[in-house]
Amino acid sequence: MEPSLLPVEILEAQQDFPMALAACKDLDGLLRLKGAYIGREGSHAARLMELLKAAPKEQKRELGAAINALKNQWEETIKARQVELENAKKRAAALGNTWDPDLPAPMPAQGSLHPLNRLIDRLVDVFRPLGYHVEEGPEAETEAHNFDGLNIPVDHPARGSADTFYFEKHPGLLLRTHTSPVQVRTLLRLAPHIKEKGGIRFLAPGRVYRKDEIDPTHSPMFHQVEGMLVGHGVGMHHLKGTLAYAMKALFGPGADIRFRPSYFPFVEPGCEVDVRCPLCGGSGCRVCKQSGWVELLGAGLVHPNVLEYAGIDPGEWSGFAFGMGVERIAMMVSQTPDLRFFFENDQRFLKTMGGLD
Repeated sequence: MEPSLLPVEILEAQQDFPMALAACKDLDGLLRLKGAYIGREGSHAARLMELLKAAPKEQKRELGAAINALKNQWEETIKARQVELENAKKRAAALGNTWDPDLPAPMPAQGSLHPLNRLIDRLVDVFRPLGYHVEEGPEAETEAHNFDGLNIPVDHPARGSADTFYFEKHPGLLLRTHTSPVQVRTLLRLAPHIKEKGGIRFLAPGRVYRKDEIDPTHSPMFHQVEGMLVGHGVGMHHLKGTLAYAMKALFGPGADIRFRPSYFPFVEPGCEVDVRCPLCGGSGCRVCKQSGWVELLGAGLVHPNVLEYAGIDPGEWSGFAFGMGVERIAMMVSQTPDLRFFFENDQRFLKTMGGLD
């Protein structure tokens, strides 16, 4: 197929690859580049194969040959670059083998917080100036806290064994599917003191579990940070102002967010919140799937039934709640193409992410 007839997706991939390769100064960067371009799922090569599937029958042969040639070129170029970087590393190591007794003794590598824990701490620090404190709860939860107290009906799909990990020998006990049970526990505990406190506001970070298949964007275990505020006359304008402040503190003063209507049993009205892609500024890129926006969290005003379950009068008190996935933010900020990198304990990756000093 003549170059002038190639689809724009192939031409863009051809143009972007040399610049991306030139930016790889070490083996860690090359590993990430390999996953982004020729990985099994979510890579440029995988998306081009999807393009081939949708192509007209008469174009498949020539288009398939062009895609395979491009993929083979990437593989050979990456292998050659890997050899260059490995040889450079060996030369540097050989030059550094000269022992100098006057030099200080080498210090052993010291571990530090995992990059996901660092991000959770950063999220908590964003909300502390607004008066939020941290609440925690058990990961093995009851159906009452995980579902009933959140206005989730008994026939809701999330309560099925296909989505939730239940303990076979302990009926009614499960691995929490979100950190929202912490909201229920905290409301129950603080409800008798809500008047003297003038309201409630807190964050609930932690691990959650769902029966998801492991792939580049899903895991049966992941992390969430949820927040809740209950007070007098709390409305959507308070929620929007709070999240706008948080996103600007997290992504910079130019961060822009939008709200889209959505449904969650424990809030009414509910919404999903998108942030203008901080990587491309909204012009469209691989991370935001060319839309210019990235879905970041779910939110809404606390459902009256949730307040009543905790013994709080919804006629006097109202509030909002929000929840965000930590891994989604981490992948977006670091441009990591595969969620599994965060759980494989590869010290090379963790070091590039700031997980090791």
